Amino acid sequence: MQLTNQNDSLAFCRFVLAMAVIFLIGFQSCADQPSVQPPIITADTTGISSTGAILLQGNVVVIPPPALIAHMIRSKSIPFESSCTIDATHPEQWTGEHKKALNLGVLGADLSYLINHGQSAVIPQYLASIRRLTDDLGISHQVNPELLNQIEAGLDNPEYMLGLHSVFFRNLEQYLESNKRSSISTCILLGGWIESMHQLAAPADSIAAHPLDDVLAEQSYTAQGIRALALSVSDDSFSEIQSSIITLCDALDKLEKLYAFREPVHDQRQSISYLRSESSVICSDEQLVELHQLINQARQLIIEP
Repeated sequence: MQLTNQNDSLAFCRFVLAMAVIFLIGFQSCADQPSVQPPIITADTTGISSTGAILLQGNVVVIPPPALIAHMIRSKSIPFESSCTIDATHPEQWTGEHKKALNLGVLGADLSYLINHGQSAVIPQYLASIRRLTDDLGISHQVNPELLNQIEAGLDNPEYMLGLHSVFFRNLEQYLESNKRSSISTCILLGGWIESMHQLAAPADSIAAHPLDDVLAEQSYTAQGIRALALSVSDDSFSEIQSSIITLCDALDKLEKLYAFREPVHDQRQSISYLRSESSVICSDEQLVELHQLINQARQLIIEP
């Protein structure tokens, strides 16, 4: 089976610009302006890759933000499935800094998924668990606590909630990086990525040629960066999870990728030519089954007590 994703440079530039604005919003201090609503950014994801480039620990890592994955799932009219999120009622079950950080990332991805699917009734429980984990990690006091209150108060405005959600997690990352706690920041990111992968795989487990299969296979482009991040965490308590994530990345990396150039677009007014290309990921049914299994294994290791 050949899963094709077309990358048009013009659309991709719009996407990168939009994502850059989102990330810059996250680095602004909310303590200075706690009552100001962040701008609502809508990225044009038509015909472009679901991967985004971010700068983390001095390296460019290609990884899709959970909010973007959740939006893409919703845009494909995939109905809500409770199995795509974890039980958020017992955050005290996770012990150790890295396990707490991983599940903070999981909860963040779940929050994006719930917001995109309008599940406002259960969002307060997820916010409460996020509060608990940030308290346990000793980082809640570094992020304006009013942010989570504003998210909860904005349950009737999904786009506003997503904007605040982005601000909250980017502020967490900024604090952790500046205070030499990069392994905690990395674990939050890895937990969110695994949960996003699960949200792509779970609806397609028993359906052949599911519309999310192409998005899942496209994450082959993220494998190298995710592997590097996982290897950057040195802690015995993380070793089994690390091995599972690396095995998943190896399976993604083995998917065959094809590239072909398309006719360039010439802007005569600006005297600029835009190069364009088309990329394809070839993934067999057997490989998809393996990916689903590896995603589930890694996720179970993360969310188990």
